[in-house]
Amino acid sequence: MKIKISNLSSIPIYQQIASEIRNKILSNELMSNMQLPSIRALSKELEVGIITIKKAYEVLLQENLIYSKGAVGYFVNEINREEILVIKKGEYLKEIEKVFEKALDDGLTKVDVKEIIEIVLGERDYGNKAK
Repeated sequence: MKIKISNLSSIPIYQQIASEIRNKILSNELMSNMQLPSIRALSKELEVGIITIKKAYEVLLQENLIYSKGAVGYFVNEINREEILVIKKGEYLKEIEKVFEKALDDGLTKVDVKEIIEIVLGERDYGNKAK
């Protein structure tokens, strides 16, 4: 399984791995009931510790994206479109919260941020009043 990780990132490796697998599941690259690589195999492939892969799989288990069949291994769970949208909304919410916090740290007001959102949504032209 092709997974990109970066040792230079501030995001822990196990979270990077979980995120890559999550994206593959949500994009249907990994289909329902498909078996994931064993912890040892993925550890060897990515050249990271077994505990790192185990932590990544635990994150995905908690998100109900994968399930375990004991000694057999880990598999992609069946998820419906509504579940995917809930997960995606949560991811976008986290990203927007980061941008919002940065905007406030940079001196913008909530009104400024609201105006930016209205521009992005096409409800307002840049520099002009509402449409």
